[in-house]
Amino acid sequence: MVKIEELKNYTIPYCGNKRIQPYGDLVIFDGESRKTVKIKDEGAKQYFTFNRKKYYICNAGSLYSPKFVIL
Repeated sequence: MVKIEELKNYTIPYCGNKRIQPYGDLVIFDGESRKTVKIKDEGAKQYFTFNRKKYYICNAGSLYSPKFVIL
């Protein structure tokens, strides 16, 4: 089971940025290994890749107090 442990480098895009959704780095733990992965965009969806598998995520918190969950 993959868990999100921590959110690092959380950035809310402003002017002059080509992104429209907030992004950053996630610390992921699967029971035996821990890795830092980047949040990527696919249209209106966000995902990260861990051990060659794509996991979609959404923000269950607010813009300024995010809580990402795996769908």
